[in-house]
Amino acid sequence: MKAHIRLSIAAILAIAPLASAQAEPTTPPAVSRQEYEQLLRQQELMRQEILQLKAERTIPATQPATTLTPATSPAIAPPNAAGPPVTQSDLDDLDHELSKLRDQVHSALPGSEHVVIAGDAAVTFSNLQHASSPSSFNAIVSPLILWEPTDRLLVTAAFDLVVGTDPTGVSSSSINLNIADASIIVNDYLIVGGGLFVVPFAQYHNHFDPPWIEKLPDAPLAFGDSAIGPGSEVGIYAHGAAPIRWLHAPFDSPKLVYDAYLANGPQLITNDPAAAGTLNFSDFTDLNNGKAVGGRIGFLPFPALETGYSVQYSQASPLGFPKTYVLLQAADLNWVQLCPQLGGVFTTRAEWIWSSVENTTYDPNGKLGFGPLNFGNYRHGGYAELAYRPTLSSNKILRDLEFVFRYDLVRSPVQSPGGEHEQRYEFGVDYWLTPSWVLKVAYAVDKRKVAPSENALFVQLGIGL
Repeated sequence: MKAHIRLSIAAILAIAPLASAQAEPTTPPAVSRQEYEQLLRQQELMRQEILQLKAERTIPATQPATTLTPATSPAIAPPNAAGPPVTQSDLDDLDHELSKLRDQVHSALPGSEHVVIAGDAAVTFSNLQHASSPSSFNAIVSPLILWEPTDRLLVTAAFDLVVGTDPTGVSSSSINLNIADASIIVNDYLIVGGGLFVVPFAQYHNHFDPPWIEKLPDAPLAFGDSAIGPGSEVGIYAHGAAPIRWLHAPFDSPKLVYDAYLANGPQLITNDPAAAGTLNFSDFTDLNNGKAVGGRIGFLPFPALETGYSVQYSQASPLGFPKTYVLLQAADLNWVQLCPQLGGVFTTRAEWIWSSVENTTYDPNGKLGFGPLNFGNYRHGGYAELAYRPTLSSNKILRDLEFVFRYDLVRSPVQSPGGEHEQRYEFGVDYWLTPSWVLKVAYAVDKRKVAPSENALFVQLGIGL
C-alpha cells in the first residue's frame, strides 16, 4: 500500500475512537459543528484521492504513471512510482473507512432526529341553547410521538388527555389511546405496518380533525358523536403513492395514493334497545372470526386537488348472533386554490359516507324487552365545507381572518332504535394568531326530525404543537 494511503488510514483510525466515544449515551457529545465540517472537508479530500488513484488504474500499460501531473489533480501529487501498485482492495478499504467515520461523527451530533414529540391541543367553550346541560369549557391535549429506530422503521403513538363534561353533564377526565403502530418502508411506493392505526376511510380522521387544521370548533356529524364511519382500528395495513407517468399533463405529474388494511372492524350493537342495529367503532377487540377488509384509492390530478373512494366490508355481529355483514363506502374531495382575482385562498372539502347493515332480527325471543325487531340499518351522511381567507389583502388583520361555512347531516331510519334525520348549517370566523394557532368562533343552526333541535355557539383555541 502506498505511503499516502497509509497516512490516510492512520488519520482515520486516529479520529475514529473520538467519534466512537461520543456515540456512548453516558457521555455528552464533544464534536462541535466546526469539527464536523472539518471532518467532512477531509473526507472530500480523501475521496478526491480515491478518484485520482482510480484514474491511475485506467492509464494504458505503455504510458508511465508519472505522466499524471499536479495540473491534472491539483489537490494531490502523483504517487511515488517506485512504491507498490494500488489494488482495488486498497480503494475499497479506504472507502469503507470513510463511510464508517462519517456515520460515527453524524451519530455523535446533538439533536432529536430519531424521536419527535408533536401533537395538538385545544380549549373549547360550547353552549347548546336548548340542552338541559349548562354551557361548559373543555380542554384536550393530544401528544404525538414519532420514533425512528432505523431509516426504514417508524413507531407512532398518539393519545388524548381530555378534561371536561360528558354528554350527561358529569365532569370527567380521560386518557384515550388513538394510535399505537409500527411501519416499515419497503420502497419508495409502499409502506406496511400494523397495530392500532387511523383507518384510511375518507379523509377527515387522517388529515383534518386536529383542532389547528379543522376550520370549525366541532367535528361534522358523520365523524363526531353520531359517527357512521370508523376512526381507529387494530390490524395490519399497507399504503403508498405513485405518479401516473402515462398522463402527460402541463403541470406536476398526476398521482395515485392507495391504502389497504385488514382489521378487527366495528361491532354490531344487538342488546341495547336504544341503539340496536348501530355500530360501535370504539371497541377494538373482535367478537367474531370475521375481519374487516377495506381500503382507499385517491387521485391527485394536480397537488391542490385530491378525490378518493373508500370501502370497508366486515362481519360485525357477535358470536351467537346470526351473521350480519356491514358495507361502508365513502367519497371525498379536498381542493385548495389561490384565486388572485378574489384576493385569497379558497378551501373546499366534502365527504360522504354510506353505511349498510344488512337486514336481521334483533331480540328475536323478546327477552330483552324490545323485540322481535327486524330491519336493515341503512344510514348516510356527510358534509360540504367552504372557507375563504383573503391572504392577498394589504391589511394584516384581514389577511389573518378566515370565513367558513359548513353544511352537514346524518340520516338513519326513523323507525329504527335511535333513528334520526339531523342537519346543520354552521357559520364560523377564524383568526390565525400564527400558522399553527387559531382562534375560532362558530354558530350552528340545528334541525332534527325526532329529538329537539339544538342550536349551538362554539369558541375554540386550537394549537398545533
